[in-house]
Amino acid sequence: MLHHAKVMQALMALENDLFIDNSAHLAIARASWQRLTADPTFVFKIREINSPWLLPTWHGAVDAIEAIEPISEPYQVVSVDGSQIYPDRHQGSSCYLINIGTVNLVYTDRPSVRFDSRPYVYAGRQEDELQESPTDLVNAKRQELELQIGLELCSGQFEQSTMKQAFLFDGSLIFWHLASQSSELKESYMSRYLAIMYQLYQKRIVHGGYISLPKSKELVNLIRIELCNFMVEGCTEHKQVDHIVDSTVAGFFLNAGQRTTVFKSNALICNQYPPALVPYFFYMHVGHEIARIEIPAWIAQNREYVHLIAQIMFDQATKGNGYPVALAEAHEQAVVKGPDREFFYQMLQKLAIDHKYQQHISQKSSKKRIMGI
Repeated sequence: MLHHAKVMQALMALENDLFIDNSAHLAIARASWQRLTADPTFVFKIREINSPWLLPTWHGAVDAIEAIEPISEPYQVVSVDGSQIYPDRHQGSSCYLINIGTVNLVYTDRPSVRFDSRPYVYAGRQEDELQESPTDLVNAKRQELELQIGLELCSGQFEQSTMKQAFLFDGSLIFWHLASQSSELKESYMSRYLAIMYQLYQKRIVHGGYISLPKSKELVNLIRIELCNFMVEGCTEHKQVDHIVDSTVAGFFLNAGQRTTVFKSNALICNQYPPALVPYFFYMHVGHEIARIEIPAWIAQNREYVHLIAQIMFDQATKGNGYPVALAEAHEQAVVKGPDREFFYQMLQKLAIDHKYQQHISQKSSKKRIMGI
């Protein structure tokens, strides 16, 4: 049981560390951004630097602004999200569940809404012999299912319609969760992800990832280099902006209903992507926040597609009061709540009894159900 009074005391003791005035550092970052955007030689200087930080590439002005026109035509959007019940050693089973929530929204004179959820149950590593942690394996499998089901839905729904369409999902097209995994798991799931994304490319299904409260720092890294006067080695000036993120920088010049230019990600893991699928991104001011939108190269290099994904993302965020309504609804369909989890474990126990299998549930798990004093 949480002791509220003691929590309040602990929070009050930390209040000076929790709420820090960053206005001086923001002023430094803003001034640096203004200097680098006013410097016509900035791009050439950047190209000559061996940066210790991840830098993007782009065409045109780094602070270019694109207005997002309201979408007035009918359109259709498909979204997916996933949730899971990890294997629990205290339940005496390696079984796990992945629940995929789907949403299909059609905006016409006769709008329609379709919600669904699809549970997938796996017996341990029945689908994979990789010797990985259960959590890493489940997360990798969930991402694959999200992409695969999105592809299936779009293939079935979009081919029957001529209206504007998009497939949206929550999160990054840069599969960061694989970067720290073993080469075996990384190669196995990276190839699966890219195979699905290549099918999206072949079918020309416009899609993108929406990242709320992004923590990326590619634009901040440009400021870091400018503060170091393009001589990074031994420089410490950049530490003044180390806690700032790209969305803050984008806020220096974006207003609601506007987006940045499109940037190419140069993250090391992106070298594994085929040219058509290399991740690009832009920042978009949706009113309540500045979100990061990630798209593959084949969309980024087509102005009409970029315009379409920005329009639909912005419209969805407006309809959802700051967060795309399709993504929010897909999450609601996917989420696995406490009673759902309990039902899953109870069904496992029932099946074990039916098959006369002695399921070894830990005393810790049993004690949570029956507490004695």
